[in-house]
Parts: sequence; C-alpha cells; structure tokens
Amino acid sequence: MDRTADVVVIGAGIAGTATAYYLAKGGASVIVCEKGEIAGEQSSRNWGFVRQQGRDPAEIPLMMEANKIWRGLERDLNADIEWLSAGNMVTFADAEEGAGWETWRQTAAEFGLDAKILTRAEAEAVVPGNAFDCHGAIFTESDGQAEPRKATAALARAAEGRGAEFLTNCAVFEVEKTAGVVSGVVTEQGVIRAPVVVCAAGAWSGRMLRTLGLKLPQMWIKGSVARTTPGPIVSHTATWTGVAFRQRRDGTFNIAKRSADHDLTLESLLNLPSFLGSFASNRRDVKLHLNRLAFDLMGGSFSKAALAKELVTHRILDPEPNHKVLNEALGTLHQLLPQTAEVKIDFSWAGYIDMAPDMLPTLDAVDNPSGLILATGFSGHGFGMGPIVGRLISELILKGEPSLKLDAFRFSRFSDGTKLTPHSVV
Repeated sequence: MDRTADVVVIGAGIAGTATAYYLAKGGASVIVCEKGEIAGEQSSRNWGFVRQQGRDPAEIPLMMEANKIWRGLERDLNADIEWLSAGNMVTFADAEEGAGWETWRQTAAEFGLDAKILTRAEAEAVVPGNAFDCHGAIFTESDGQAEPRKATAALARAAEGRGAEFLTNCAVFEVEKTAGVVSGVVTEQGVIRAPVVVCAAGAWSGRMLRTLGLKLPQMWIKGSVARTTPGPIVSHTATWTGVAFRQRRDGTFNIAKRSADHDLTLESLLNLPSFLGSFASNRRDVKLHLNRLAFDLMGGSFSKAALAKELVTHRILDPEPNHKVLNEALGTLHQLLPQTAEVKIDFSWAGYIDMAPDMLPTLDAVDNPSGLILATGFSGHGFGMGPIVGRLISELILKGEPSLKLDAFRFSRFSDGTKLTPHSVV
C-alpha cells in the first residue's frame, strides 16, 4: 500500500529539516526522504558562520529574521547547538576596499543592520593579539556561529517530536505528476502520495529537476575545511582575513580559504552561459579540473536511470579535501594569530556546494508541475539561512503567502531575462 503525506521533503539538510519542523509545527503531515543520513553532506560540512554581514541586499531581510530565530533556537529545540553570538568581522587591505564595504554598510543600514566600519586598532580589540595586515574591517556584532551537524540534527529531532517522519537511506528517484500537478514521489522504499513536494536536495537538485524537464543552472563547487587541535581562546568572532576562522568553546578552530575546486562536466558546459559572470568574479578562487568530463560525455548521466544509480551509489558525497590549501590556511592562521603557533590540523573534510549563477537561492513554487516547491541553490552560505527558509517555505505551503518577499529568489529569473550577476559577498 502506498504511503501518504501532506508534504514530502526531499533532502535532510538544514533547509529540509527546518521546513519539516515548521510544517509539522503547523499541523501538516510530513515525510522527509534522505538518500543518506541527516546532515550528511553540505549541512555538516560548512564553516558554521551565521552571518548577516556581506549578504546580497535581497538576502539581508531574511538573514536578519534568521538571526532572531538562531538566538532562541537552543531554547526552542531544547538542544545544545553551540550557538555563540560574538559577531562577524571581515578585514580589508586598503581605503578603496574599505569604501566598497562602506557602500554595503550604508545599504545594510537601510534595513536596520548594526554593521560598522572599524579602524585597525578597533579590529585589534575584536580579535586581540592579531597580526592582521589590514587598513580596517567591517564588523556586525549581532552575527554568530553554530555547529552545523548539531543544529541540523536538533531541527530533525524537533520535527520528529511534532510528528514528522524521516526516511534515511531512502533516495527519491522520481517526482510523479498527473495532468501537470504533483501527485507524489517514487523512492527506493516505495511510492509516497503527496500533493506537495519540496526539493531541498542541495547539489543534487539540478539533476533531479532535469528529469522533470526543468532547468536549474547549478555548479558543483568543492570547498575544503579543517578543524585544528585546541588552542588558547582568542576570540569567538567569526573572522575572514585571508583565512576564514571561527573558534569553538573548546578552543579548536575551523579554518578555510576562499579557494574552491570545480570538476568540469557536461553539465558545466551546458550551464556555462549562465555562469560567465560568476566565473569572472571568482576566477582567482575557483580551480577547474577535467577529471570527470569524459565520464559525463559518455555516461548518459542525465537519464532517470543514471540519476537513480548515482543516488544510491553516492549515499554521502565525501570528496577528498584540498590538503595543500588547508595547510596554507593553517600557515596563515599562525602568521595572523601568533598565539596559535602550536595548533595543528586535527582533521579535515570537503563538501560540494550547489552554486547558482547569481549566488542566490531559489525559494519558489514551480508553475508546472503545480505543487513542486524549490528550496535550493544556497551557494555556500545557506547554513545561516536554514531556519528562516524552513519557516518561509512552510508559510508558502500552509498559508499560500510567505511573511517576507521572495521575488528575488524566484525560479523564473533563470529564463525571464534577469541579469544573473553575483553581488560581492563573503
């Protein structure tokens, strides 16, 4: 017998689990299908920054609301997610770069954000004892950090406590539709009937939507992160200054650099026109590799059968981190924070990011098939947005209208002539 639900959510990352939490809280019956485990890919592999700072102006209202949610999330979920509110700081090298940040600060101030420009001496007070070679910094005191895996798992447990069901090791092979309307999903554990399906499949979303005849331009970008051994407590301010770092309560650091890797595929070539602006803006930071091109050219990887095979073969994408880049990041940390000279890399990991041409997510209901909702394309900065995305998507489903405007994140922007230019974000 087929199972039934009001809503099926594809993907148990932070966007999917938060959506399930708010839907269940609103009284809907929800089944979340995850091909691997909860927070197995992007949502456990990011930096852990929860920032309003450096956002595209379209994202600022969402992140300001998300920040309010994060501040009460440990209480609401009755869980320790290692939330720390000590701000976010980005240094800049000269007056010209500082002027660019001042322009952004003025835009953010129109929304009421507390970002401010710091002098070199003021930056020293935020991260004491640093050896930053900077002209100044921008600092948003209300920003924070949390532990990604803990936060996502806590949302999932809270959703289950309100009646949501999570099916792990359960890949969705197909979204079924009848006369242009969603009717359910075909999974490896059987069919689930539902009038609404939320695609929160992260880096897999573009491939899944292609089987429905929908084109979501998306690139897989690999980012690498390392955790260090414990060091002296320096600052809990999440910081970017040539190396990104955040220090946990136990003294360990997450460190990363802006450098990322992209394996060229047939899909890369097909999406290239949409990504020319992104590549131009990030050409120094993204390294291109050719090691998957032949496979995609000959493997028929756009078929439903090929997708199904990949989903069950790659339960959890666990790519090899770029150790060279991470060793460079550690060296930079030692230079900038001399008091960390004894810390070493304890372990490292990598994850694939679902990059959009304009680096904005897609949060929208699709016209055809009706009943399909997209919550994807977060472009490497979706962790902090997760709770508000879940709330807004649940409002879209349960009330027909979200409480914040989502026009900038519409699916049709990829086909209506909108200029897909990425805003300069961190």
